Amino acid sequence: MKQYTRKEKIYQAVLEATAQFSPKNPEMNIESLHISSLSEKTGISPNNISMELGRLFSDGLVMRIKGRPVIYFSISVLEELLGRQLPTYEFSSMDAFCDFLDPPSPLSEGQNGDSCLDASVLSDFDSLVGCRGSLSAHIEQAKAAILYPPHGLDTLLTGPTGVGKSHFANSMFDFAKKSGRISPFATLITYNCASYAENPQLVMSQLFGHSKGAFTGADSDKPGLVELADKSILFLDEIHRLNPEGQEKLFLLMDKGIFRRLGETTRTRHADVLLICATTESPQSAMLSTFLRRIPVQIKLPSLAERSVAERLRLVLFFFWREAVNLKKEIRIDRKIISTFVHYDCPNNIGQLSTDICLTCANAYYKHLLQHKEHLEIEFSNLNQNIALSLFTVGGSSKILDTLLRDIPIVIRYNYTLQDILDKYLVA
Repeated sequence: MKQYTRKEKIYQAVLEATAQFSPKNPEMNIESLHISSLSEKTGISPNNISMELGRLFSDGLVMRIKGRPVIYFSISVLEELLGRQLPTYEFSSMDAFCDFLDPPSPLSEGQNGDSCLDASVLSDFDSLVGCRGSLSAHIEQAKAAILYPPHGLDTLLTGPTGVGKSHFANSMFDFAKKSGRISPFATLITYNCASYAENPQLVMSQLFGHSKGAFTGADSDKPGLVELADKSILFLDEIHRLNPEGQEKLFLLMDKGIFRRLGETTRTRHADVLLICATTESPQSAMLSTFLRRIPVQIKLPSLAERSVAERLRLVLFFFWREAVNLKKEIRIDRKIISTFVHYDCPNNIGQLSTDICLTCANAYYKHLLQHKEHLEIEFSNLNQNIALSLFTVGGSSKILDTLLRDIPIVIRYNYTLQDILDKYLVA
């Protein structure tokens, strides 16, 4: 008779307890999935139960519901009971899990008619700086890609580093949920293709999963990110770093919604996944033409230099406000410093602007601690030398700023909302 390891014994107990679960009456028998009940059933201490369940969760064999106590289910048994795949392997609470079992506004999978979609819903797009300016056309294109039946259109975001491609992808996901294209409980699955790019086998395993024995160390079956993104969105950053084999494996997923885990030769799996990809490179030179042809929507985001002065000013005020909130300190800024940040050469775009303002506030905070002041005073001595020198190159550009920024002392209060700050200092 086979001797089960401690981990196998616990997993078997979870399998049996999950099989008794009733999706129509989720509170019934739920105690059998608590760590204390599993401990009583197996004779294994709660601490060891918790440790092994953590490993099973990492292996993709069990899902969990956070709370006190934490509840664990076998993924395979639960999905069989539900007749559908789970949108996530971790729920924030029992209430969130029950909402998933019986959502208030159920969506027919992939068959949402026009009446189910809200194209005008407010979303994170509406809070992007430039949503009614430089990003207006890009947002309209992204919304069209999300809403296009039956499942939306795969999208490629391009633009130099730091322009906000990841933030834009997150806004697309937020719109997809709020418009009704995907479930409000869906999870955005994100993968940076530069991770382990030198190990194609590992990348394939992470994206598509693997079967037991597929390679040395593959001790059990494990789902990949594609399966986790079923009925949701998979965001692939730095897609140009995905090797040709990986791009080709995505062909079948994009064309037919099918894939295989690494090591599988006969079984075909299905997933309804909308892809959002991003790259800093020229797609034509860095990616397979056959892959590009399968992505109907390509959106190039503007660099910071291509943004209007008004938008750059809003970004500068936003980043200073964010630092004030983070520090819970009032920040006072000379308008010449505001002008410098609006106009200086910033080759790495919004990402660099954010970092430079954070570093400037860090320098000012150090002086604030030394001088025991109640507020932060942003001075030119706090600026990076290259940024400070640009004060002498902006010249007449500051005159443009005078038409946008009120002629009053600039004090960023941490207990103000961002809109309060914009209303107070921007000319209407």
